[in-house]
Amino acid sequence: MEKYFLGSMAEEGFRSDFYKLISSEGVYTYILKGGAGTGKSSLMKKVAQKLADKSDIVTYCCSSDPDSLDAVYVKAADALVVDGTAPHTFDPEFPAVKQRIVNLGDHWDTEKLRENTSDIIGVTLKHRGYMNTVKSYVAAMTKLFDDTYFAAEDDAAVSRIEVFAEKTAAKLMPKKCAPKHGKVTFSLLAAVSPKGYMTQKCTLEDYDKVFVLKDDYYAAGDMFLKKLADEAVRRGYDVTVSKCNMFTQSVYEFVLVKELGMAFAMSTPMNGLAVENAVKVNIMRFYDKKSMAVKKQRLKMNRSACSKLLDEAVQTLADAKSVHDEIEKYYIAAMDFSSVDKTAQMLCDMINDSSSVQ
Repeated sequence: MEKYFLGSMAEEGFRSDFYKLISSEGVYTYILKGGAGTGKSSLMKKVAQKLADKSDIVTYCCSSDPDSLDAVYVKAADALVVDGTAPHTFDPEFPAVKQRIVNLGDHWDTEKLRENTSDIIGVTLKHRGYMNTVKSYVAAMTKLFDDTYFAAEDDAAVSRIEVFAEKTAAKLMPKKCAPKHGKVTFSLLAAVSPKGYMTQKCTLEDYDKVFVLKDDYYAAGDMFLKKLADEAVRRGYDVTVSKCNMFTQSVYEFVLVKELGMAFAMSTPMNGLAVENAVKVNIMRFYDKKSMAVKKQRLKMNRSACSKLLDEAVQTLADAKSVHDEIEKYYIAAMDFSSVDKTAQMLCDMINDSSSVQ
C-alpha cells in the first residue's frame, strides 16, 4: 500500500499539493467534516480495509499525527475520501458532480459538547498556540535551508549535473515507442512530525531499485532530480515527485517512476535517509570543493542551527498532539460511532457504485 503525507508545516503554515489530485479529471471526492475525535481517520481506515481487495489504495497520513489518516485514494474508482477540516480545509468546488460533503457532526450530541464549552475552547486555543510556535520554528529553519541551498547552488556544476541526469535516464529508462509524454504528480513522502523529520520508507521499499543521492547541501541533488524527472516524462513515463517543504522554493527530495520500479531519493542531514540495498550515487562530486571550503563555517552554523530548531519543532508538535488528544476526548464522549460505522459502509457502497464517481 502506497503511503504519503497529505501535507506538512511550512514557513507560511500548512502546505499541500493535494488539491491538485482533488481537481484532477475523473476524480470524485468525499470531503469529511467534523471536529477532532469524530472518527474521520477511523472511517478512512475502514474504507481502505474494505476496498483493499478490489483496488490499489493510497493512504495519506497526518504529519501532526502519523498514525492517523488524512485521506484515502481508491485508484480503481478514482475516488478520494479526505479530511476537509483545518489546517487542510477543503470545500466543494463543484458540489455533487465532483465533490460531496460528509458531515460527521450529524452524529454528535451537541448538548453534551456545550456542557464543556469553556474547556473545549481552552484546549483548542492551546493547541493553536503550539502550532503557531511550530510554524515559527519552521519559518526560521526555512531561511537557513534557503541560505545553504543558494550558497551551494553558486558552486554546483549545473551543466555536468544535467548531463549526468540525461545519461542516467538514457541508461535506465528505455524510451517508449509512442510519442506521448508522461505526467507528473506531486505527493509528499517526508515531513516534520512528532516523530522527527519522517520519511514514509514503506513506500520506497515497494520499489525494486532505490537510488540514494547523498547531498549535504541540497542544491546538486535537487538539480539532478528535476532534470531526471523531466527526462523520465519526455521518455513517456509517469512520475511522482515529493518536494521538501522546508524550502521557500520548489526543491525535489524524491522522484518515483513506478512503471520501472525505480525510486530516486536525496539523503540529507535533515532526513538522514538510509535504504537497505540502495544504489548509492555520489552527488557531492559536483560541487566546487575549494569554493565550498570558503563557506564551510557558514554552512556548518546553518546545519547546527537547523538541527536545534528541528528538535524544538518536533517536541512542540508532540506537545500539540497531547493537547489535540485532550480535544478528542470531549468529542469521542459525545459521538454516536455506530452511525459513523454506517457512514463508512455507505461510502464504500457509493465508491463501489460506478455511477457515484462519474
